[in-house]
Amino acid sequence: MKRVEIEFADSNIMHGWESLDEIDSLADATAIGYLKFEDDEQITIVMAKSEMGSVFERFSIPKAATKSIKELRLR
Repeated sequence: MKRVEIEFADSNIMHGWESLDEIDSLADATAIGYLKFEDDEQITIVMAKSEMGSVFERFSIPKAATKSIKELRLR
């Protein structure tokens, strides 16, 4: 599996009262992991993989929220 870095727009929430002037838009986020699945609607990465074929911590991001996908090379 390729190791990738994905930049995406994420939901943003604030609990409690706040001024209308302080309201932000979406949060910019970055995730790094191993590319497990990609289609026209989503991209799924996993955080770790074992030699036995198991994966740990699956994370799926909507393609519409994706800003960039960059392959990371291992040294």
